[in-house]
Amino acid sequence: MKKSSWGCTIFIQLSLCLIVYVSLHLGHQSLLSSNDGDNAGALDLHFISVSGGFRPLQRQTRLLRLMERVAETYKAKFVVSTSEHGEEDLLLLNDTRVSSTLKLPWYTTKKGSGSFREHIEMPFAGSLDVVFVDTGSLQKQMMSGSLNGSMISQLKELTKVLKAADGNWRIVVGSDPLFAYTLSNGPEEAKGAARTFQQITIKYGVNMYISEKGCSNGANEDSFTCIMVPNASENRGLTNDSKREMEDGFLLHRVSFSEFVTYTINLSGQVIDTRIVKQKGKESI
Repeated sequence: MKKSSWGCTIFIQLSLCLIVYVSLHLGHQSLLSSNDGDNAGALDLHFISVSGGFRPLQRQTRLLRLMERVAETYKAKFVVSTSEHGEEDLLLLNDTRVSSTLKLPWYTTKKGSGSFREHIEMPFAGSLDVVFVDTGSLQKQMMSGSLNGSMISQLKELTKVLKAADGNWRIVVGSDPLFAYTLSNGPEEAKGAARTFQQITIKYGVNMYISEKGCSNGANEDSFTCIMVPNASENRGLTNDSKREMEDGFLLHRVSFSEFVTYTINLSGQVIDTRIVKQKGKESI
């Protein structure tokens, strides 16, 4: 009887291990089999975008381990964090503790640095410019209803950084949507500043804006794409833990010469959305 019980326990443990393995394998297959116009090549650049903020330790650990597996599978080169806390964000600080093998550069905002860019060389001889904007302070000034000197200075600094950007692809990263002018009850000064922000990014060829707190996108079809990173803090009010896990996650980006593909991956490893941005003038190449 004891031998039978012992054998049953071993069988159950092996079955559980097999289930976990299969679920992870299928999770990777869902990424590999996502067509949607996706023609991945050996010279494509992969990287990850993730939001910061508080997460229960178990969920944080789960997220980092999933990022680690995806990064290893797709040979991701770096991680972009949209957290307004920058280098002091909890997820970034705990990365080396939880995922010791995920030794990738983390690019994020820097306190008091304003706008700045990271220039990344790509495998196909092109380059990618990632421009970070201190959207937290800019958003507060916008909503205060006064177009002050500090706000004007920040917009001029952003213009200078984007003007210097010479990458084939250009993305802007911030923690706020900065499209306040789409809100009918917003101050006129805020609407004007938001319009200026959008005009600057369009003028200097920004392909994508990655935001942590949503995209109230008032952009027209000639503008850039706005994508929201799955955000744990935005879903803190949900009462159902499984819903919070479905909404939490990260973005996996694949960049080629002619297209920029973004997969939204939830905490279960499922691809819940795919966005494709075509490089203007290179659609048929």
